[in-house]
Amino acid sequence: MNSKVPIIENMNWHFRICLAILYFFRWEVSGFANFLKIQSKFRRTVTSNTLPAGQNVEQLIKRRVAVQMSSDKEEVPSINFEQSKPSIFDSLLSLRQTFSQASAEGFGTKARNAAKTMSVGDVIVPLCGNLAQRQVLANRGIYPGVEYKVCSLRLDKMQFSSMLDVPVVERGNVVAQVKPTYKLRNHLERKDWPVEVNPVNDVPLWLSKTTYEAGTLVGTLGLSFSYLFLASIVAFFLRFAYVPSPSMQPSLNPGDVVLVTRTIWPFQPSIGDVVLFDPPTELNNAIKASGIMQENSRASLPEKGQQFLKRVVAKEGEYVGVKNSEPYVNLSMKNNLIEGEIPPKQRFRVDIVGQYAQPDVFPSDSWNRLPKQLGRNQYFVAGDNGFRSVDSRVWGPLDGKYILGSARWVVWPLDHFGPIKEGQIYTIEK
Repeated sequence: MNSKVPIIENMNWHFRICLAILYFFRWEVSGFANFLKIQSKFRRTVTSNTLPAGQNVEQLIKRRVAVQMSSDKEEVPSINFEQSKPSIFDSLLSLRQTFSQASAEGFGTKARNAAKTMSVGDVIVPLCGNLAQRQVLANRGIYPGVEYKVCSLRLDKMQFSSMLDVPVVERGNVVAQVKPTYKLRNHLERKDWPVEVNPVNDVPLWLSKTTYEAGTLVGTLGLSFSYLFLASIVAFFLRFAYVPSPSMQPSLNPGDVVLVTRTIWPFQPSIGDVVLFDPPTELNNAIKASGIMQENSRASLPEKGQQFLKRVVAKEGEYVGVKNSEPYVNLSMKNNLIEGEIPPKQRFRVDIVGQYAQPDVFPSDSWNRLPKQLGRNQYFVAGDNGFRSVDSRVWGPLDGKYILGSARWVVWPLDHFGPIKEGQIYTIEK
């Protein structure tokens, strides 16, 4: 009977977008959160009494975190851990320290290259933007974005524990042996781990694991918020509406899905636009006062969240009436004329919609009445299929505050895809 649109049908699609973005974000930050948890756990439980001779707290934490995050089973001095979980304060402190370190090393193109400062046992990440060079590195077992552990540093036949121990002029000749800290996919695994690489000359940029993960987190947050912002903008200006009834035939058929653009100032609905709106109070009152629910057992008042699609026939300031069930606008009437007065020359806008199926259930003036001027921000709307439409002919003008937007295109089914057809609105003179 009416083009009722459940609100859940309109909200469902951007709700799914938000869920997808949050699900993606969860997987991106899980590895970084795990790193912070392990680091915080070590920092809280390591005491000076548990340290082997010659080691300090920072060195032991660094070694234990690297081993915990990798698959390497290197023997490390054992430490007894507390059973309690890290507190929120510990997590925030660890996060602050991690970002402080990452900030000191820089982000993106300003990140500090770890090639000349790496030490044996460090976990570092190679980065390379040149596709040809990436392929050459991949053939040697160096995959950009993969975490590698530094196994050894060699200059000729001399072994070093840190690049800082190598003379500055000789650091470009150092050969490092590196291997992934975790198992790779089968087609990326090699039997000759660790592989040799010249850190300074072979790879454009090496990042510490902390800097890489902090940069990944910042990038993921930025991308996620960008997606959320874009989704919110799209959700605000665009929505989809489902057409469940034949009240707008032949322009819209039951089952069609239409794209609706939000109505905002100064883009107000124009004559001939199909508008989506919430049911006004006048509609409920008209149905209650009529005998339609007694005549039709399936008829009912609009439920909460249901919405309607109708075509605009007249707008604010125009004189609109109804004759033989057809809405018409007297374009010749001026504000200074008495209501009902006929000027010498008459121009009319007529909407050919047809007679309602059960005209007797509504008052007779619904189908025949003299023109009356619409008030401020008021619209006269009608269904293209007047035989099945309860519209402004019955319940009067529609206040603009109820209008949600204008339907522009049919997007489903594909054989109906395209702009919504124009109604049978004509301008005549008598």
